[in-house]
Amino acid sequence: MAMTPMAASRAAQRLLGLRCSSVPPPQRSRSLVCQQCRRSVSTSPTLLAGHNKWSKTKHIKAVTDKKKTADRTNASKLIALYSRLYGDDVRFNPQLANAIAAATKASVPRTVIENAIARGQGRSATGAQLEPLTLEFIFPPDIAIVIEVETDNKNRSLQDLRAVVKKGGGIVGSTSFYFTRRGRAVFSSSPKEGKPAPSISEVLEEAIEHDGTEDVEELPGGDYVVWTEPSMLTSVTEGLAKKLELEILESDIVWAPNEDTRVAIDSEELLETLDTTFASLRDFTEVKGLYANLQQGSVPDEQWERIDRSLDL
Repeated sequence: MAMTPMAASRAAQRLLGLRCSSVPPPQRSRSLVCQQCRRSVSTSPTLLAGHNKWSKTKHIKAVTDKKKTADRTNASKLIALYSRLYGDDVRFNPQLANAIAAATKASVPRTVIENAIARGQGRSATGAQLEPLTLEFIFPPDIAIVIEVETDNKNRSLQDLRAVVKKGGGIVGSTSFYFTRRGRAVFSSSPKEGKPAPSISEVLEEAIEHDGTEDVEELPGGDYVVWTEPSMLTSVTEGLAKKLELEILESDIVWAPNEDTRVAIDSEELLETLDTTFASLRDFTEVKGLYANLQQGSVPDEQWERIDRSLDL
Protein backbone atom coordinates (compact mmCIF):
# COMPACT_ATOMS: atom_id res chain seq x y z
CA MET A 1 0.00 0.00 0.00
CA ALA A 2 1.40 3.42 -0.99
CA MET A 3 2.35 5.79 1.85
CA THR A 4 0.65 9.12 2.22
CA PRO A 5 3.05 12.04 1.70
CA MET A 6 2.96 12.85 5.43
CA ALA A 7 3.63 9.24 6.45
CA ALA A 8 6.45 8.90 3.94
CA SER A 9 7.98 12.16 5.15
CA ARG A 10 7.91 11.04 8.78
CA ALA A 11 9.31 7.64 7.88
CA ALA A 12 12.15 9.20 5.92
CA GLN A 13 12.99 11.54 8.81
CA ARG A 14 13.09 8.64 11.27
CA LEU A 15 15.31 6.61 8.95
CA LEU A 16 17.79 9.36 8.29
CA GLY A 17 17.56 11.40 11.47
CA LEU A 18 17.02 14.47 9.32
CA ARG A 19 15.97 17.88 10.53
CA CYS A 20 14.46 20.63 8.48
CA SER A 21 17.82 21.85 7.21
CA SER A 22 19.36 18.38 6.61
CA VAL A 23 20.00 17.17 3.80
CA PRO A 24 13.92 -0.18 -15.09
CA PRO A 25 16.42 -1.11 -17.91
CA PRO A 26 16.15 1.34 -20.71
CA GLN A 27 14.52 -0.17 -23.79
CA ARG A 28 14.15 0.91 -27.38
CA SER A 29 11.28 3.34 -27.63
CA ARG A 30 8.85 4.48 -30.29
CA SER A 31 9.21 8.03 -31.52
CA LEU A 32 6.01 10.01 -32.06
CA VAL A 33 7.56 12.98 -33.88
CA CYS A 34 8.13 12.58 -37.60
CA GLN A 35 11.72 12.52 -38.84
CA GLN A 36 11.26 15.84 -40.66
CA CYS A 37 10.30 17.48 -37.35
CA ARG A 38 13.26 16.13 -35.43
CA ARG A 39 16.60 17.78 -35.12
CA SER A 40 19.24 15.52 -36.69
CA VAL A 41 21.61 13.92 -34.24
CA SER A 42 24.21 12.38 -35.23
CA THR A 43 22.78 -15.79 -21.30
CA SER A 44 24.50 -17.90 -21.60
CA PRO A 45 26.94 -17.64 -18.71
CA THR A 46 30.67 -17.61 -19.36
CA LEU A 47 32.47 -20.89 -18.79
CA LEU A 48 33.58 -21.18 -15.21
CA ALA A 49 36.87 -22.49 -13.98
CA GLY A 50 36.12 -25.97 -12.75
CA HIS A 51 32.74 -27.57 -12.26
CA ASN A 52 32.42 -27.47 -8.51
CA LYS A 53 29.76 -25.90 -6.34
CA TRP A 54 32.06 -23.08 -5.19
CA SER A 55 32.80 -21.87 -8.73
CA LYS A 56 29.07 -21.76 -9.48
CA THR A 57 28.39 -19.93 -6.22
CA LYS A 58 31.00 -17.29 -7.06
CA HIS A 59 29.44 -16.73 -10.47
CA ILE A 60 25.92 -16.37 -9.04
CA LYS A 61 27.22 -13.97 -6.39
CA ALA A 62 28.94 -11.82 -9.03
CA VAL A 63 25.73 -11.51 -11.06
CA THR A 64 23.72 -10.73 -7.92
CA ASP A 65 26.21 -8.09 -6.80
CA LYS A 66 26.06 -6.35 -10.19
CA LYS A 67 22.26 -6.25 -10.05
CA LYS A 68 22.40 -4.77 -6.54
CA THR A 69 24.80 -2.11 -7.81
CA ALA A 70 22.42 -1.23 -10.66
CA ASP A 71 19.43 -1.04 -8.29
CA ARG A 72 21.40 1.13 -5.87
CA THR A 73 22.46 3.43 -8.72
CA ASN A 74 18.86 3.89 -9.88
CA ALA A 75 17.65 4.67 -6.36
CA SER A 76 20.50 7.10 -5.81
CA LYS A 77 19.78 8.94 -9.07
CA LEU A 78 16.10 9.37 -8.21
CA ILE A 79 16.86 10.67 -4.71
CA ALA A 80 19.44 13.12 -6.07
CA LEU A 81 16.97 14.28 -8.73
CA TYR A 82 14.19 15.04 -6.22
CA SER A 83 16.68 16.72 -3.89
CA ARG A 84 17.85 18.93 -6.76
CA LEU A 85 14.35 19.76 -8.05
CA TYR A 86 12.42 20.24 -4.80
CA GLY A 87 14.94 20.69 -1.98
CA ASP A 88 16.52 18.45 0.65
CA ASP A 89 13.94 18.85 3.43
CA VAL A 90 11.73 15.76 3.40
CA ARG A 91 9.01 17.54 5.40
CA PHE A 92 8.27 19.73 2.39
CA ASN A 93 9.34 17.30 -0.34
CA PRO A 94 7.01 14.27 -0.52
CA GLN A 95 8.67 13.03 -3.71
CA LEU A 96 12.01 12.83 -1.91
CA ALA A 97 10.41 11.23 1.15
CA ASN A 98 8.79 8.52 -0.98
CA ALA A 99 12.03 7.87 -2.88
CA ILE A 100 13.94 7.50 0.40
CA ALA A 101 11.30 5.12 1.78
CA ALA A 102 11.43 2.99 -1.39
CA ALA A 103 15.24 2.91 -1.33
CA THR A 104 15.28 1.87 2.32
CA LYS A 105 12.77 -0.89 1.62
CA ALA A 106 15.09 -2.10 -1.15
CA SER A 107 17.98 -2.26 1.38
CA VAL A 108 19.91 0.65 -0.12
CA PRO A 109 22.51 1.63 2.52
CA ARG A 110 21.81 4.75 4.54
CA THR A 111 25.16 6.27 3.52
CA VAL A 112 24.21 5.95 -0.15
CA ILE A 113 20.89 7.70 0.52
CA GLU A 114 22.57 10.53 2.44
CA ASN A 115 25.21 10.96 -0.28
CA ALA A 116 22.49 11.15 -2.95
CA ILE A 117 20.59 13.85 -1.05
CA ALA A 118 23.78 15.88 -0.66
CA ARG A 119 24.71 15.46 -4.32
CA GLY A 120 21.33 16.78 -5.32
CA GLN A 121 22.36 19.96 -3.51
CA GLY A 122 25.74 20.08 -5.26
CA ARG A 123 27.87 18.97 -2.35
CA SER A 124 29.58 15.85 -1.07
CA ALA A 125 28.61 13.98 2.09
CA THR A 126 31.23 16.02 3.96
CA GLY A 127 29.74 19.29 2.73
CA ALA A 128 32.45 20.09 0.17
CA GLN A 129 31.35 21.71 -3.08
CA LEU A 130 31.22 19.32 -6.05
CA GLU A 131 32.87 20.12 -9.39
CA PRO A 132 31.87 18.62 -12.76
CA LEU A 133 34.36 16.52 -14.70
CA THR A 134 33.98 14.73 -18.05
CA LEU A 135 36.24 11.78 -18.92
CA GLU A 136 36.56 10.24 -22.38
CA PHE A 137 37.92 6.78 -23.17
CA ILE A 138 38.26 4.38 -26.10
CA PHE A 139 38.06 0.61 -25.95
CA PRO A 140 39.89 -0.39 -29.17
CA PRO A 141 39.08 -0.33 -31.91
CA ASP A 142 36.09 2.05 -31.75
CA ILE A 143 33.98 1.69 -28.60
CA ALA A 144 33.55 5.21 -27.23
CA ILE A 145 32.94 5.88 -23.53
CA VAL A 146 31.99 9.13 -21.79
CA ILE A 147 31.90 9.35 -18.00
CA GLU A 148 30.34 12.34 -16.26
CA VAL A 149 31.60 12.94 -12.75
CA GLU A 150 30.75 15.26 -9.86
CA THR A 151 33.59 15.26 -7.38
CA ASP A 152 35.19 17.21 -4.56
CA ASN A 153 38.65 15.98 -5.62
CA LYS A 154 39.33 15.96 -9.37
CA ASN A 155 42.83 14.48 -9.14
CA ARG A 156 41.64 11.55 -7.03
CA SER A 157 38.70 10.84 -9.34
CA LEU A 158 40.88 11.01 -12.46
CA GLN A 159 43.39 8.59 -11.00
CA ASP A 160 40.82 6.11 -9.69
CA LEU A 161 38.59 6.01 -12.77
CA ARG A 162 41.48 5.85 -15.24
CA ALA A 163 42.85 2.86 -13.33
CA VAL A 164 39.52 1.01 -13.65
CA VAL A 165 39.25 1.70 -17.39
CA LYS A 166 42.89 0.77 -18.01
CA LYS A 167 42.39 -2.55 -16.22
CA GLY A 168 39.54 -3.31 -18.61
CA GLY A 169 41.64 -2.52 -21.67
CA GLY A 170 40.49 1.06 -22.30
CA ILE A 171 42.69 4.04 -23.10
CA VAL A 172 42.29 7.80 -22.82
CA GLY A 173 41.01 9.26 -26.09
CA SER A 174 38.69 11.90 -27.52
CA THR A 175 35.18 10.47 -27.89
CA SER A 176 32.75 13.39 -27.55
CA PHE A 177 32.24 13.55 -31.34
CA TYR A 178 30.59 10.12 -31.17
CA PHE A 179 27.74 11.68 -29.18
CA THR A 180 25.26 14.58 -29.19
CA ARG A 181 24.32 16.49 -26.05
CA ARG A 182 20.55 16.38 -25.53
CA GLY A 183 18.07 17.05 -22.74
CA ARG A 184 16.11 13.95 -21.71
CA ALA A 185 13.18 13.75 -19.30
CA VAL A 186 11.30 10.57 -18.40
CA PHE A 187 7.79 10.77 -16.95
CA SER A 188 5.76 8.02 -15.31
CA SER A 189 2.59 6.92 -17.06
CA SER A 190 1.10 5.55 -13.83
CA PRO A 191 -2.11 7.16 -12.52
CA LYS A 192 -1.46 9.79 -9.87
CA GLU A 193 -3.65 10.25 -6.79
CA GLY A 194 -6.59 8.44 -8.36
CA LYS A 195 -6.47 10.45 -11.59
CA PRO A 196 -5.96 8.69 -14.92
CA ALA A 197 -2.59 9.31 -16.53
CA PRO A 198 -2.60 11.41 -19.71
CA SER A 199 -2.30 9.54 -22.99
CA ILE A 200 0.83 9.75 -25.10
CA SER A 201 -1.12 11.93 -27.53
CA GLU A 202 -1.89 14.40 -24.74
CA VAL A 203 1.76 14.44 -23.70
CA LEU A 204 2.82 15.09 -27.30
CA GLU A 205 0.25 17.83 -27.76
CA GLU A 206 1.37 19.63 -24.62
CA ALA A 207 5.10 19.06 -25.19
CA ILE A 208 5.17 20.73 -28.60
CA GLU A 209 3.76 23.88 -27.00
CA HIS A 210 7.01 24.25 -25.05
CA ASP A 211 9.98 25.87 -26.76
CA GLY A 212 12.94 23.54 -26.94
CA THR A 213 11.03 20.26 -27.27
CA GLU A 214 12.59 18.07 -29.96
CA ASP A 215 10.89 14.70 -29.74
CA VAL A 216 8.46 12.61 -27.69
CA GLU A 217 8.65 8.85 -27.30
CA GLU A 218 6.74 6.12 -25.50
CA LEU A 219 8.72 3.36 -23.82
CA PRO A 220 7.47 -0.24 -24.11
CA GLY A 221 6.48 -0.11 -20.43
CA GLY A 222 4.30 2.92 -21.11
CA ASP A 223 6.42 5.71 -19.61
CA TYR A 224 7.06 8.86 -21.65
CA VAL A 225 10.38 10.27 -22.84
CA VAL A 226 10.66 13.91 -23.89
CA TRP A 227 13.81 15.08 -25.67
CA THR A 228 14.77 18.75 -25.52
CA GLU A 229 17.48 21.21 -26.35
CA PRO A 230 19.94 21.04 -23.42
CA SER A 231 19.33 24.63 -22.33
CA MET A 232 15.56 24.11 -22.23
CA LEU A 233 15.44 20.84 -20.28
CA THR A 234 14.45 22.29 -16.91
CA SER A 235 11.68 24.55 -18.22
CA VAL A 236 10.16 21.82 -20.42
CA THR A 237 10.39 19.18 -17.67
CA GLU A 238 8.84 21.32 -14.95
CA GLY A 239 6.24 22.75 -17.33
CA LEU A 240 4.99 19.33 -18.41
CA ALA A 241 5.06 17.94 -14.87
CA LYS A 242 2.95 20.82 -13.60
CA LYS A 243 0.51 21.02 -16.50
CA LEU A 244 -0.17 17.28 -16.83
CA GLU A 245 0.51 16.35 -13.17
CA LEU A 246 3.21 13.90 -14.23
CA GLU A 247 5.76 12.28 -11.96
CA ILE A 248 9.33 12.98 -13.10
CA LEU A 249 11.48 9.83 -13.13
CA GLU A 250 14.58 11.25 -14.81
CA SER A 251 15.78 14.65 -15.99
CA ASP A 252 19.33 14.99 -17.28
CA ILE A 253 21.42 16.43 -20.07
CA VAL A 254 22.81 13.25 -21.61
CA TRP A 255 25.38 12.12 -24.15
CA ALA A 256 23.22 10.46 -26.82
CA PRO A 257 25.27 8.18 -29.14
CA ASN A 258 25.04 9.14 -32.80
CA GLU A 259 23.34 6.27 -34.61
CA ASP A 260 26.02 5.98 -37.30
CA THR A 261 28.73 5.43 -34.67
CA ARG A 262 27.10 2.61 -32.71
CA VAL A 263 29.07 -0.61 -32.27
CA ALA A 264 27.24 -3.96 -32.08
CA ILE A 265 28.41 -6.34 -29.35
CA ASP A 266 28.70 -9.89 -30.71
CA SER A 267 31.47 -11.25 -28.50
CA GLU A 268 30.49 -12.66 -25.12
CA GLU A 269 34.09 -12.24 -23.97
CA LEU A 270 34.02 -8.51 -24.81
CA LEU A 271 30.64 -8.17 -23.14
CA GLU A 272 31.99 -9.72 -19.94
CA THR A 273 34.94 -7.32 -19.95
CA LEU A 274 32.70 -4.29 -20.45
CA ASP A 275 30.21 -5.53 -17.86
CA THR A 276 32.93 -5.90 -15.24
CA THR A 277 34.41 -2.49 -16.09
CA PHE A 278 31.07 -0.68 -16.02
CA ALA A 279 30.09 -2.30 -12.72
CA SER A 280 33.40 -1.20 -11.20
CA LEU A 281 32.87 2.37 -12.44
CA ARG A 282 29.39 2.40 -10.92
CA ASP A 283 30.88 1.59 -7.54
CA PHE A 284 32.20 5.17 -7.43
CA THR A 285 29.55 7.50 -6.02
CA GLU A 286 31.01 10.44 -7.94
CA VAL A 287 30.07 8.86 -11.29
CA LYS A 288 26.95 10.75 -12.36
CA GLY A 289 26.57 9.39 -15.89
CA LEU A 290 28.02 6.57 -17.98
CA TYR A 291 27.52 6.53 -21.76
CA ALA A 292 28.77 4.28 -24.58
CA ASN A 293 28.10 3.96 -28.31
CA LEU A 294 26.98 0.36 -27.95
CA GLN A 295 24.08 -1.66 -29.27
CA GLN A 296 23.12 -5.29 -28.93
CA GLY A 297 24.55 -7.61 -31.53
CA SER A 298 24.28 -11.39 -31.40
CA VAL A 299 24.78 -11.76 -27.64
CA PRO A 300 21.77 -13.18 -25.74
CA ASP A 301 19.20 -10.77 -24.29
CA GLU A 302 19.88 -11.73 -20.67
CA GLN A 303 23.58 -10.92 -21.08
CA TRP A 304 22.95 -7.65 -22.91
CA GLU A 305 20.60 -6.48 -20.16
CA ARG A 306 23.53 -6.46 -17.74
CA ILE A 307 25.29 -3.89 -19.93
CA ASP A 308 22.09 -1.94 -20.51
CA ARG A 309 21.49 -1.58 -16.76
CA SER A 310 24.90 0.03 -16.25
CA LEU A 311 24.49 2.69 -18.95
CA ASP A 312 22.47 5.86 -18.59
CA LEU A 313 21.28 5.75 -22.18
